[in-house]
Amino acid sequence: MTSPATDLRTELARVVEDVPGVAFLAPGIRRRLRSLTSASTPDGPTPDISGITVSGPLPDGSRTIGIRLVCRADRRVLDTARAVREAVDAHLGGTCAESPDRVVITVTGAV
Repeated sequence: MTSPATDLRTELARVVEDVPGVAFLAPGIRRRLRSLTSASTPDGPTPDISGITVSGPLPDGSRTIGIRLVCRADRRVLDTARAVREAVDAHLGGTCAESPDRVVITVTGAV
């Protein structure tokens, strides 16, 4: 059985990995190497949730969601980070201004 935080991290990992310009969640090298030798699940490869953290909820009901990712070198990092924020906000059902959640995106590199 998985915890609600793990389920949210898995959902967000799938959302983030679908954004154009995202190479992978960081740290993600080990998962990339592992995926070359392991079989996929029926729903596709299991997303790497190690690049996503969820803290909270705080007394006001908010959470802090941290996303660490590596961008593709052929895309602007700022555009990719903004697209990730918009995708996460849409998935969570609001916008930054409406949501009590704080989303922190850290780009750790480009490949």
